Amino acid sequence: MTLLNRVHELKLQLPNEHHCISHYVEHALHSIDHFVEQHRQFVAAQALYGEKINGTEERLFRDTISEIKAQLVATLEKTVEDFAHKGDKNWKNHYQDGVE
Repeated sequence: MTLLNRVHELKLQLPNEHHCISHYVEHALHSIDHFVEQHRQFVAAQALYGEKINGTEERLFRDTISEIKAQLVATLEKTVEDFAHKGDKNWKNHYQDGVE
């Protein structure tokens, strides 16, 4: 399942007045994808001009980007859980400042 599909699933679990949270995550994921594309084009231009590309650095870049995207979705998941358990006295919120 792609991250955007997971965000759409989580959006359905949020109260209607809080769907904007999922929109923010979608926009952030699109922004990161745009940044990755710009980076790819820059690296390709460097390679065309004879610059040696370090594969280890590129792999680290990709791994870091993947982890950032996963953390965005994980944060949305925790927020949805807090909304789902709102008012449950036995639930320990992920975020102590609340979700409202």
